[in-house]
Amino acid sequence: MNKSLLALAVLGAFAGAASAQSSVTIYGKIELAAGKPTGTTDKQIMDNNTGSRIGFRGVEDLGGGMQALFGFEHRLSPDTGASTSTNFWNGYSTVGLAGSFGKVNLGRQYVAAFTHIQNQIDPFSGDTQAALRDTGMRFGGITKVRVADSIRYDFSANGINFAASVGEAPAGSPDRPMSVAVNYSAGPMFLGLGIENPEGANDNVWNIGGRYNFGFATLSAGYGKGSNNANVDAKGFLLGAVVPFGATDFKIGYAENKLDNTSLKTKRASIGADYNLSKRTKLFANYSKVGGGVPVGPKSGYSAGINHSF
Repeated sequence: MNKSLLALAVLGAFAGAASAQSSVTIYGKIELAAGKPTGTTDKQIMDNNTGSRIGFRGVEDLGGGMQALFGFEHRLSPDTGASTSTNFWNGYSTVGLAGSFGKVNLGRQYVAAFTHIQNQIDPFSGDTQAALRDTGMRFGGITKVRVADSIRYDFSANGINFAASVGEAPAGSPDRPMSVAVNYSAGPMFLGLGIENPEGANDNVWNIGGRYNFGFATLSAGYGKGSNNANVDAKGFLLGAVVPFGATDFKIGYAENKLDNTSLKTKRASIGADYNLSKRTKLFANYSKVGGGVPVGPKSGYSAGINHSF
């Protein structure tokens, strides 16, 4: 009860700030679907692995080209209303400075390789049960999405975007989680490269990928290679396409990965469509099929639902 009251008080404080300062933005995304994930026979109303969220970010002009930055993001399961983690601000919680030198943020935040390449290639944007990102670009349980107690630097110029992040080593881990990534985005073309050393003595991964908007379709491809803490090499790839037709975006993709100490490959093929009701609201439907022994259980999954961003 006390936690609920505290959460409401925090949200109320930010809402008041938003009305008083134009530099504070409230944003979010809610998505729910009816369907069945791969690996289960359970048909359900589900949050669809999309990271429904509410967040607050703000900027203060300090003069001389300097700005103060902050951001907090809460993740939730809208089908139950529960938080997705014991960390209330599980999405991120940062404060920092920006200027002609770039941006420096402190706190819990995304690693550089995730934002600049790993999350850029999947035609499903890492969302819904059809997502291909974790199969083709974040394979083998090696990579991280976010790190706590971290510092991150970002700089952008002439279409080139660079990022580097490093965090404190978690208790019992020999290394600090570190990542460096760069991408180039101009017009219809995107190219990216990232390197990550998550935190273990032996784990590491690198990713490369790109996409190109031909007008009639956007094609994407990505590849990654690394090793886990047991010194077992792993590699994966992802291919995808998004084809717009009126208000509908048709999506298709395939991803697979393999650990060198096994003959089994993890494979995933997905197809789907988004129907855009507006710039912020869409209906969607998708179907996916997995192979290679993962997961144990039914190999197909599907979902249909609605996504609203604000």
